[in-house]
Amino acid sequence: MEKLKTYAFGRPVMFSIILIVVSVAFTFIPLDPLFVSLLGQQSSEYATGIIEQVLVSFAIIWVLKRWGLFKSAGFARPNWKGLWIYWPIVMYTLLNGSDFIFGNIVIDTSKPVVIILFILTYLSTGLFEEVLCRGAVLSVMLRKWGATRRGCYAAVIISSVLFGSAHIIHYFLHHSSLLATFTQMTYGIFIGVFFAACVIRNKSIFPAMLAHGVFDIFGSFQEIAVGGGLNKTYLTMTVSNSIISILIFLPLFIYGLVILRKATPSADHGSNG
Repeated sequence: MEKLKTYAFGRPVMFSIILIVVSVAFTFIPLDPLFVSLLGQQSSEYATGIIEQVLVSFAIIWVLKRWGLFKSAGFARPNWKGLWIYWPIVMYTLLNGSDFIFGNIVIDTSKPVVIILFILTYLSTGLFEEVLCRGAVLSVMLRKWGATRRGCYAAVIISSVLFGSAHIIHYFLHHSSLLATFTQMTYGIFIGVFFAACVIRNKSIFPAMLAHGVFDIFGSFQEIAVGGGLNKTYLTMTVSNSIISILIFLPLFIYGLVILRKATPSADHGSNG
C-alpha cells in the first residue's frame, strides 16, 4: 500500500488513468443475470449498478482515508453559505428534465420498486463518479501541484479530461457512434471542470455528489415513464447536434474556471513537489 501511495503521489496522472480504467471496468461486470429471476431485467440492471458503484466508491474512500487524503478530498461538512456557486447545475438539471416538467413524460407509478432502484442507481452514479474523479483523481493531483494557482488549474483540467475521456468506453462497447461518444466526452470535460471547481471552492464533495446524481436522474426519466424503459438503441448524432450539445455545456466550463480564480491554494496540497 505504501508503494502504491508513493507512486500515486509521484505520478498522479498515470495513477489516475490506471485507477479510472480499473474502477470503470469493475462497474461493467455483468452481474444482472443473478437478479433477473427475482427482480426482472430493468431492476436487475439497476441493482447491479448500485452494488458495483457503491462497492468501488467505498473502496476508494477507504484508500483515501488510509493515505491521509480524506479531508482534502472533500469529505467534510459543506459550507452552506457557499452553495450558491452550484446555481448553474440547477438550471441545467431543469433543462435536462424539461420533458418531465412540461408533462411530456409521465412516470409509471405502477412500478414502485423500479422507481426506487432507478433513483438509487443514479444517486450511486453521482457517488461513484465524484468519489473517483473529484475525490481520488483530483486530490492526488492537488497533492502534487495544488500549492499554486497554476497547479490548481492544471489539476482541475487534467482530472476533468480524464473524467470526460472515460466515456470512450461507450464507443468500444458499441453503445454509441464515434461522434456521439466524442460529444459526450467533450461536455463531460466541461461538467468535470465545473464540479471540480465547486468542490475546491466549497471544500466539500457532498454537494457535488448530490447535484451530479440529481442531474442524471432528471435526464433519465424516460426509463421509468409510461411506455419507457432502458434505452438499448445505438446512439448516433449529426455534426450539427454535436456542436449544439457542446455549446450548451460550454458555459459550465467557463463558469468553473471563473469561480476557480477565487479559490485559495491550500497548504495541505503540493507538499510532494
